[in-house]
Amino acid sequence: MKQVLIFKFPYSSLYGGGEKHTTLLVNELGKKGFVFHLVSSCPVLLQEFKKRKWSWKKTWAGKEPVSKGALLIWPLVAPFVFVNLFRILLSYRIKKKVTVLYCQSLTEKILATLPARMIGMKVIWIEHVTVERWLTKNPLRIFYRLFSRFVTIVVISRVIKEQLVQDIKIDKNKIEVVYNGIDLDVFVMKNRRWENTARFNIGCVARLEKEKGIEFLIQAIKIVREFIPFARLIIVGEGSERKKLQWLAERLELKEAVQWVGHQEEIQKWYGYFDVYVLPSVTRESFGITLVEAMASGLPVIASRIGGTPEVIDHNKDGLLAEPGNSQDIADKLLYLFNNRSKTQEMVTTARSKVEERFSLERMARDFYLLFRK
Repeated sequence: MKQVLIFKFPYSSLYGGGEKHTTLLVNELGKKGFVFHLVSSCPVLLQEFKKRKWSWKKTWAGKEPVSKGALLIWPLVAPFVFVNLFRILLSYRIKKKVTVLYCQSLTEKILATLPARMIGMKVIWIEHVTVERWLTKNPLRIFYRLFSRFVTIVVISRVIKEQLVQDIKIDKNKIEVVYNGIDLDVFVMKNRRWENTARFNIGCVARLEKEKGIEFLIQAIKIVREFIPFARLIIVGEGSERKKLQWLAERLELKEAVQWVGHQEEIQKWYGYFDVYVLPSVTRESFGITLVEAMASGLPVIASRIGGTPEVIDHNKDGLLAEPGNSQDIADKLLYLFNNRSKTQEMVTTARSKVEERFSLERMARDFYLLFRK
């Protein structure tokens, strides 16, 4: 059995695409003879491992050095974190025969890469988010670039690879693009009655944070309801912006038109209540796993033309791309889908085929299997 050690010491802890990616990968490769061990300070991921009775250990590694405050104290805490991580690496190498270290946050990429290589481990880094100030303006980017020579970097979209090569000067041959995958047995194509013109439920699954652009979707609903009075918006997710967004909906007299359902475990059920899916992100959308889930579930999709979403959606063929932060553009595309049912059904069918071919969990697991075994 191949033993893999996962390190994750994030700046903050939320259940998002990265956490979902990890649990799916561990579960799928566990069926193929891999054993994973998580060492982390991330409460969300630790809870997911504990719930599934997978190997886990909680440890302290300070704040991930991606903010000014964390960088200020980094010189003070880094030596202690280095010693702690080195001790853990030795323990898992000797006792568990771990041969692969899988790094998910900047802390361990800087502090654990060389020690892991010194004791005979293969090191793989994963980058789930687009490269922005957290790395481009980070003084530790020098070490990131240096240590990248000794690892394989996995990215979830081509746009992240391009950013690493152009902005951080990483050797392109050290980077592998592995798209996120979903379980096609969970997200199944539903037969939708597009001739039903008395219902138009617009859905969005996202963290309620600034970068997700939910405010622009709410404003778009206001426009849409001038033409489709029964249009409704269903928002699945939680976040720090919830109260502000609810206030906006009330101010626009949309209180009864917007439904807030909070975080949901079985997200696939909610796709069944939607007639169209919208992801209105304005920044940091490296891939958009919920887009793929919606496409697999037989929903027409609209997403901001940002980050990795153009790699998921081929505009006007399997979905529509809108300009980021443009409520009118989102509204226009919602109205187009509602008024052009045959074209919408054509895009839905094409989208499902694309997901089966490029974004399946089986394909993602196969790619990681080869990387871990190489």
